[in-house]
Amino acid sequence: VSDKMDPNDLVKLIEILNPQNKPGRITIICRMGAENMRVKLPHLVRAVRRAGQIVTWVSDPMHGNTIKAPCGLKTRPFDAIL
Repeated sequence: VSDKMDPNDLVKLIEILNPQNKPGRITIICRMGAENMRVKLPHLVRAVRRAGQIVTWVSDPMHGNTIKAPCGLKTRPFDAIL
């Protein structure tokens, strides 16, 4: 999911994909950059927990944290991905 995902829409999607709420069926990969993780992720987690949905959360720290090095190569600051 990205930082653009609405928490209520995420819950609805999980309910559609796993109507019986079976453990191990849904893995949510968060791809939103370090700053958005701090701001947006807690809202998504709270909504899913409130709904009682059983999911596995995974973070993709490389996504959304790219900067261009002086030599022109794409890289990521260590502090942003840790």
